[in-house]
Amino acid sequence: MKIRRILSGALIALVVTACGKKEVAESLSPETTVIGGNMGDYYELVEGSYPISKYSSEFSFDVKRIGDDNATGYSKLGIGYEILDGKGNVLDSKNATLEDINPLSSHEFLSLREGEMGKVKIYLGGWPEKLRGAETFRITINTREVAPCNDDPEADDEGYGTAAQSVSSANNWDNILDEYEIYCDKAIALSKKAQSGGLSAMSDYASVLEHAQSLSKKLENAQNDFTPAQLQRLQKISAKIAQSVM
Repeated sequence: MKIRRILSGALIALVVTACGKKEVAESLSPETTVIGGNMGDYYELVEGSYPISKYSSEFSFDVKRIGDDNATGYSKLGIGYEILDGKGNVLDSKNATLEDINPLSSHEFLSLREGEMGKVKIYLGGWPEKLRGAETFRITINTREVAPCNDDPEADDEGYGTAAQSVSSANNWDNILDEYEIYCDKAIALSKKAQSGGLSAMSDYASVLEHAQSLSKKLENAQNDFTPAQLQRLQKISAKIAQSVM
């Protein structure tokens, strides 16, 4: 896949097609405080109006811990959502598919104590087109507990080096994906700047494109080593730009 061509081409398309787009909804409120999935007995959504970013698909909301499952940790996590309009029609959705919890990720809400509140951050795949007319949202959270440790010390020693290398490599690719997501957010912000008549948008384009060329090399080298979850994340991030030019 010619990622460099995709990145630069998508950025050009963002700038060229920026005119005349309608604004998406400014905020979303919980359609219900009940959270679906196997964590619904332990968390609930906090009522409120949560802003939708104009420059990124990132969406944050608050949850409150209402019960304790006595789990010591989780190995997998899935957060799903449904975005609804004022009539209750689903405009966009994502299943709470279980994925490995990245050691670098911050899911602080999992360590909340009963009665405490914390933020949850997700990325809206249908941003921004599918959010026109959106008013409310629902959330589903599924988890899987960490598997019991192997009591055989020899087995642990035998596999330790490979496991450590795999985690290190995975973390490195996650850092590259983080950089890619930042790039996409900058590209989309540049599109919005051009849409609002910013005269410096095209001059800013040169520096962003230079970043894209450097980043594309890293992604091309990383793809063969990506985990399925990382490939899925790459596709989701790429969809940000693709959806912005539709």
